[in-house]
Amino acid sequence: MDAAASTVPDSVRNIAVRNNGFYLGMSVAIAATVIGGFGSFALRGMVDVSRVPYWVHVHAVVFMGWTLLFVMQNALAHRGSMALHRRMGWVAVGFATAMVPLGVLAAVMAVVLDRVPPFFTPPIFLALSALELIAFAVLLTGAILLRRRIEWHRRLMLCTMVAIIGPAFGRLLPMPLLGQWGGLAVMGAQMLFVAAGAAHDLVSRGRVHPAYGVGAAVILAEGLAVPMLAATPPILRLTAALTA
Repeated sequence: MDAAASTVPDSVRNIAVRNNGFYLGMSVAIAATVIGGFGSFALRGMVDVSRVPYWVHVHAVVFMGWTLLFVMQNALAHRGSMALHRRMGWVAVGFATAMVPLGVLAAVMAVVLDRVPPFFTPPIFLALSALELIAFAVLLTGAILLRRRIEWHRRLMLCTMVAIIGPAFGRLLPMPLLGQWGGLAVMGAQMLFVAAGAAHDLVSRGRVHPAYGVGAAVILAEGLAVPMLAATPPILRLTAALTA
């Protein structure tokens, strides 16, 4: 421990450790949601892994790599290995840069090959994919720009992950039984993670950090805009062209 760190009061250090532990726990919970959602979908026979096109596997590997890297980054912060955390942050940017075009390709080809998950219509799937990627890019950009303001950065990164786990919840929740309420159920499940972060803020610092307001607004806009975007002429024309 260096001299500067030794001057930090134990109470402040303990709060920092608890906060880092909370974000590590949240990252593990998000990773478990992703693995559980897609893993259970395969185990239930909803997808024949051996017949999945190669680009889907590439998309899955990159997305899973991003998810595990998110957990590792929180683990490094919890350990205090901030120099390595910062270096690995640029690796994460590389993963994110690949995720966007891969996400677009996977969504488009799913419609072309009639591989859209059964709980989505093709227009809803395209709209959800587009808005999810936009939300991911917006929140991640904010987190990168504010990386030196750690309280903003860590909360925006959490919201960035939450914004892209809707498909995992779509595979965990009983979507056929939820009918038209399925989209709201997925969004509500996502917002539970944001609510957990806000509750932690209230307990640990007495108020909710505004980063959660930004994250919640983006995630809510993403979820609520899906049916509206799906009904627009451009999405309907694109769907018709891809399914022709």
